[in-house]
Amino acid sequence: MVNMNAHKLIFLLLLLICSGCAEPLPADYVLQPVDDALVGNNPMVHQVGRIIVDPAGNPLKLRGVLLEGWLQWNGTLWGTGLNSETHIVNRLEQLVGEEQTQLFRKAVYDNFITERDIEMIAALNLNVVRVPINHHVLEDAAATPTYDAIGWQYLDKLIEWCTRHGVYVVIDLHSAPGGQSIHFVADPEDEKLWQSAEKQARTVTLWRMIAARYQDEPMIAGYDLLNEPGYQKPADLLDLYIQIITAIREVDPYHMVIIEGNAAASDFSIFSQPLSTNQAYSFHTYNFLSNEIDEAQMQQVRALGEMQNVPLWNGEFGAHNKEWIMQTVAQFEEESNHVSGWIFWPWKRVPEANPTRWRGLMQIDSTPDWDVVRTAVGSLLEPDGTITPLQLQNGMNAFLAAIKADALVPDPEIVEILSSAAQHK
Repeated sequence: MVNMNAHKLIFLLLLLICSGCAEPLPADYVLQPVDDALVGNNPMVHQVGRIIVDPAGNPLKLRGVLLEGWLQWNGTLWGTGLNSETHIVNRLEQLVGEEQTQLFRKAVYDNFITERDIEMIAALNLNVVRVPINHHVLEDAAATPTYDAIGWQYLDKLIEWCTRHGVYVVIDLHSAPGGQSIHFVADPEDEKLWQSAEKQARTVTLWRMIAARYQDEPMIAGYDLLNEPGYQKPADLLDLYIQIITAIREVDPYHMVIIEGNAAASDFSIFSQPLSTNQAYSFHTYNFLSNEIDEAQMQQVRALGEMQNVPLWNGEFGAHNKEWIMQTVAQFEEESNHVSGWIFWPWKRVPEANPTRWRGLMQIDSTPDWDVVRTAVGSLLEPDGTITPLQLQNGMNAFLAAIKADALVPDPEIVEILSSAAQHK
């Protein structure tokens, strides 16, 4: 099975190559940011200059974890390798059939994240969860968003749990229709988001539906519009962002929008000014080439926030050793950097082969039964029928038991780093 971080390294190198040939905006391009009618008297988490504030207007640092692997599947977190959600579903259907796969899917939704997870997250002093969404869970079979699709009920439950435990929610479109990048975490389709006006329109409509449903929810801290868009023509990305924000503001004047940079949240050079009067910029931080913290990135985004008077928020970091995680958290907590919080990737996962090099927070124990299934799912070869139905069922049952909150195995040193930092106001 291919190591996740080897793949991430390849992806990073591709981004570096792309950034070297980045094209500028057309000379006649005019950015037309959304004119948010509401600036003051906002009853939700919102922007005030370079900081994020709570509904009462108090400065708010949003520190928490990414709930990936739940409403957006990721093979690396399940131990199956570099597999998209669609690949996992298709392979399971080959192995156990469509009916059993759908039963397993619902069981994952019911067990991967529960109120007990939120209770545990709050107990670590963390105050936000970023919840990745695959568009499939909010769209019906006809590819039009309805409130009947299964994902809505789980989002509703999550917000109820978070409200009880004082944890904010950031809704994150991790996989837009077609996929916003070639990376497997975007669950890309043959026709990508950027190649289809119809899929872009669906993305805009989906965000409008989300905003209409949750416009009055004070525990929603923001809408993270597109996770790690792959390198795109600047005008295309800016135009889609503006369309999404416009659609959101038609139904929700209050909630903050969160804007990620081009080339997987790494390039903010296309933003000559804010796109909204209530927004934050989100940057992601990984380093697979060395053990050094990324001071150059920090200087770049710090300058962006200062120049445009906009909050900065780290939407993802992790996948490194203890020292790097500790130093990176300290970098985000440095007052002069003006970072309004951070999200550790992820909340739970099946550990990698070298867990001391790539430290996690909460470990999902992979049993021998699940090892049989995850190897078959991740294999480059088609299933050959050598795995029995009983082995497959035992493996899926073992995984469903291992993902439950009380079965997780914490890494006490990473818990201490994150929990201690989150105590600071």
